[in-house]
Amino acid sequence: MSRHRTHALRTRLLDIGNGVRGALRDLLSQEFSYSTGHVTAILNGCLFAPSLLGFWFVNGVLDFSTAIAIGAVATPAGLQVRLLAYLLVVPTFLLTRIAVHLIHPVHRKQVLSGSCPTTRLMSLDWFSVGILTTGLPLAIQNVGPWAGMNAVFLVGVFLVPRLLPTARRNHVKLLAFALGGTVFLYASYGGAVSWLPNPATVLGPVATATLDDDTARRLFRAVNSIAVGPLLVGLFGVAMNRILTRPELTEIPVVSRALPRRDPDLVVVTSAALGTAFYLLVVTAATGHLTVVP
Repeated sequence: MSRHRTHALRTRLLDIGNGVRGALRDLLSQEFSYSTGHVTAILNGCLFAPSLLGFWFVNGVLDFSTAIAIGAVATPAGLQVRLLAYLLVVPTFLLTRIAVHLIHPVHRKQVLSGSCPTTRLMSLDWFSVGILTTGLPLAIQNVGPWAGMNAVFLVGVFLVPRLLPTARRNHVKLLAFALGGTVFLYASYGGAVSWLPNPATVLGPVATATLDDDTARRLFRAVNSIAVGPLLVGLFGVAMNRILTRPELTEIPVVSRALPRRDPDLVVVTSAALGTAFYLLVVTAATGHLTVVP
């Protein structure tokens, strides 16, 4: 091979190498650009966001602590199953959301072009709600303390502040939260403290009203059945979505940080129903038992 042809081949290979290197550089630059890259679309909230993990951990600690305190988790075995479901909830939610985006023709086109759909179709906040909501019938069998607490909240948060100057409203609301929580704890557990007056003598029906065992059992079976439970939890989520995002609550500086943002009813009911169905399937896998109808 002549020196001229060797030089030409070397030049050609260098040109090809430079072209490939430039193409890779442009590709990586595009993929990591803020608004159009596929990697950014996946990592920056379209299909996944690192903030979900922070939400998952903090929300889990708060929810499970509350559930144990109010009796929504009755046995160690029940707690283990719910913890297992909660460990699996983020990957399941992400896979479900990816599938929903890719099935939707417009969203699929946006995702595959490297941009995020602007319409929110699912919410992890409501997808995870079924894991512990399905245990609420266990907690509300002693319905009196719940009724007393919520009566205090209704009066102290939603009614009385309307009659007060704006500057004093939040103080009254925070006092109502503290008083409502105290009523609940005293009505539920005050009888176990020997130096306190018996809650039944102080609060009356607030401390003594209960659901009978048969009613509580039927309600629990309904919420934990695959045919009815997802719909019931979805409707419960819609109600909570509207109550917890009312201005009377979101205007309280401290409380507002722990509240969900208001989502469209369709997003709430869809996410809560799918999350409940997922939890019931985890229960089936762990126990071998599935309740189809109540």
